[in-house]
Amino acid sequence: MFNVIKSIVAAILLAITSATAAADTVSINGGEIYFESVGDGPPILLMHGGLGLSHDYLRPYFDQLAETHTVVYYDHHGNGRSERPDDYTKMNFDRLISDAAGLMDHLGHKKFTLVGHSYGGFIAQEFAAQKSSQLDKLILIDTVPAFDYKPTVSGSDEQMQAFGKLFGGPMADNADWKATWNPVVQMYFHKWDAKVGADLDKRTVYEHRAWNSAGALLATFNMIEKLPKIETPTLVIAGRHDGITPPKPGAERIASLMPNATLMVFENSGHYPFIEEQASFFGKVKNWLKK
Repeated sequence: MFNVIKSIVAAILLAITSATAAADTVSINGGEIYFESVGDGPPILLMHGGLGLSHDYLRPYFDQLAETHTVVYYDHHGNGRSERPDDYTKMNFDRLISDAAGLMDHLGHKKFTLVGHSYGGFIAQEFAAQKSSQLDKLILIDTVPAFDYKPTVSGSDEQMQAFGKLFGGPMADNADWKATWNPVVQMYFHKWDAKVGADLDKRTVYEHRAWNSAGALLATFNMIEKLPKIETPTLVIAGRHDGITPPKPGAERIASLMPNATLMVFENSGHYPFIEEQASFFGKVKNWLKK
């Protein structure tokens, strides 16, 4: 009964906080970038993870911040509803960072808060290292500063087979990418909710070529020496049960390296604390943004 009530309350919260977003595309660096903007106030830009996914899994959850801020969602170059090139070698960190800066400049936001989740957190860390003057604040959610650890994900034989396939070779097409991702993402939650998963899957725009190219971008990714130089006020968040970017090699280490970082660990969440502990997550984030 408790879980039923919890699901009903979560649905009501989403219905109340979800807002209609203004959607558009803009040409940046020779490619069309899709974005949605909701709310009014100091700007917040959200960087989604994946790669190979779209921004949709972040909505409508982060719409709650639109009560006091302008929340900008977008799909990275080559992802989601943004232009998908024939040549994915042009989808590199410099391009992804330049796209984000160009989008906010187009929208007239000279300074803003940047939020990066998962792979979006990798991009957000690099953005902060290169363009800290454009940031008011930085929020990093379930991400890591370097790949020098072993993930601790666990699940059924089927799920672990899918996990091995996901990181063991390229996806053949979008159907293969979608079919492989869906068993894996279940392990990224502390407590899997099939209804939430079905909703996320239904709304996600998949692109296997972006996923296939994402790993190569991380070959030299290492923020260990760069993070101590980033003075931007930063909120570093993790779910205690996140097995893909665990707190110890991830959020805890990031927070220890950054001079102006605040660490928050959500004890009943995996990789998606903004879904699993929605009320607590946004209550604490809103309070931090007020500082």
